[in-house]
Amino acid sequence: MKRYVTASLHVDYLRPTPMGKELEIISTAQTGNVRKVVVTVQIFAEGKLRARGEVIAAPIPQAMLPPGHLKD
Repeated sequence: MKRYVTASLHVDYLRPTPMGKELEIISTAQTGNVRKVVVTVQIFAEGKLRARGEVIAAPIPQAMLPPGHLKD
């Protein structure tokens, strides 16, 4: 299992999100290569889109993982 670190995070808050309501989160990996993965995310509550975002994640090099971590 690869581990990733957030390289970039962008969020558009579209409307208030009610407290205590169930959230539906839909994410899709848009692009990916050995250097980064781009994931888009949409958050819905009560059937309405509340926020959307984009995450760019970079894999953590094996040398930077703690000792004893399982290798890929």
